[in-house]
Amino acid sequence: MSRTRLSRRVLLSSAAAAALAAGLPSAAQGADDPVVAWIDRRSRAIDTTDPAAGLDDLEPLRRVVGAAPVVGLGEWSHGSREQFRIKHRMVRFLVERMGFRTIAFEQDFAHGIEIDRYVRGGDGDAAALVRGMSSPLWATQEIVDLIEWMRARNDAHPHRKVRFFGADLLSLRESSFTAMTAYVEAAAPDCLDELTAHLDPIRPTRPNQIQWYLGLDEETQQSMIADAKAALALIEELPSEVDAQEREYAEQHARAVIGWHEYYAVDPGLPRDVREVFIADAIQWWQRVEGGRTAYWAANIHTSAAASTTYATPAETTTFRYAGGHLRHRMGRAYRSIGTVFGEGVVNAQYFPVVEVPVGPPPEGLLDATLGRAKREHYLLDLHADAPEPVRRWREGPVTTRMIHPDLEAGQDGAQYVMSTDPLIGTFDAIAYLAATGPSTLLD
Repeated sequence: MSRTRLSRRVLLSSAAAAALAAGLPSAAQGADDPVVAWIDRRSRAIDTTDPAAGLDDLEPLRRVVGAAPVVGLGEWSHGSREQFRIKHRMVRFLVERMGFRTIAFEQDFAHGIEIDRYVRGGDGDAAALVRGMSSPLWATQEIVDLIEWMRARNDAHPHRKVRFFGADLLSLRESSFTAMTAYVEAAAPDCLDELTAHLDPIRPTRPNQIQWYLGLDEETQQSMIADAKAALALIEELPSEVDAQEREYAEQHARAVIGWHEYYAVDPGLPRDVREVFIADAIQWWQRVEGGRTAYWAANIHTSAAASTTYATPAETTTFRYAGGHLRHRMGRAYRSIGTVFGEGVVNAQYFPVVEVPVGPPPEGLLDATLGRAKREHYLLDLHADAPEPVRRWREGPVTTRMIHPDLEAGQDGAQYVMSTDPLIGTFDAIAYLAATGPSTLLD
C-alpha cells in the first residue's frame, strides 16, 4: 500500500467517508443485533495464528474459494504480526489443500524474480532478500518465515513447486534493465544501441531515485516515460526466434519500468489508478504465462473486489478502483477476496525508522466494531453464507473499515485511515477477524 509522497492530485471524498467523519450511523449500526447474532452462528473459530499449526480450522476457506483461480489475501496493516501469521496459514491451506501454485506479492516484479529463484532452490539468503524488498515494513521475521516455508515446501515437492511473483511496481531495479538488454543482445544485437539509447536516460543510478524523479519537471518526466515505452515497443517488434519465455519476461520488465515512471509522475492527465491497473494486468499476465492458481498477498485496499473505493487519510481522500476491483470486473467471481481485520493492538508503521504505533478499538459505525462484538475472538466469516433479510440488507449496503497506512503516527487515531466501499459483499467474500495484534518482528 505504501507510497513515498503525498498525491498532487486530490479527489473529493464520498458521502460514506463524510458520514463517518460527522459521526453519522452506518448500515453496520442499524443492523447491529441481527448481524452480530448471525456472525456468532455462521463464523468459524480460528484456533491459532501459528504458521506451523494444523489447518483443519481453516477448512471453511474451501467453500469461500471454490474453484477460483485467483484469490486476494488482504491485510489491514503492513505492520501486524498476527495478520502476517494468519495469512501465512491461509497460504499453506491454499497450497497444501487446494493446489495453489503462486504467491503474488505486493512487491516489484524484478525483485520478485530474485525471491522466486531462491524459493525454487537457488542461492541466496532469505533475510537478505526480504531486507531488499520495496518497503522496510516487509523486513520482518514473519515474511522470512513465509519465504523459508516456500523453499522447504519446494525441496519436499520438487515436481510441484510454489512460485513467488512480484506483482507490483514500487521499486525500479537495475536487474530489469539487465534483463531487457540481455534479451535484445540475444534476439537482435543490431538493435542493442537503439535500446541502450532509450534505457540509459532512465536507469536507476541515484541513491534515492524516487525523490530525484519527483523533483523533475513534467516535460522531463514525459520524456522518460516515452523512452520506457520505446524500449517496450522495440522488444515487442523483434523477431520471435528467441525463447518465448525470455521474450515474455523481457516485455514484463519493460512494462514494470513504464509503470514505475507513470506512477510517480506529476502529470495530472495520467489515470490515478495506474498502479492498480498494472497489478491486475501483471496477475493476469502471470496466469497466462505460468498458469496455476494464484494467491495475491497485499493490503485489503488492493485485494478488495469493490468496483470503487474511497480512501480517506489525514493527508488526502481519493476514490478509484483498486487492483482487486479490476480483477473482479474482468474475471467476475473467478476472483475471490478475503479481507483481514483486527480489533486493536500495536503495529509497525512509518519507514525510516519503522516505529511501533498503538491502535485503539474502533469507533461505532465501522465494520471493525461490528465484527468485534461477536463472541469469538478470532474467526473466519463467509459473507455469502445463508442469512436472514436484515443481514442481507447489511452486507448489501455500504461499509467503512480502517485501512492503516504506513504513514500512521503515534498519537493519531487509526480511524483517521479508512476505506469505504459499496456493497460489503462486493468488497470481501470472507473476512478473517483477529481481536488483537502486536507489531511484526523486525529483522536485526
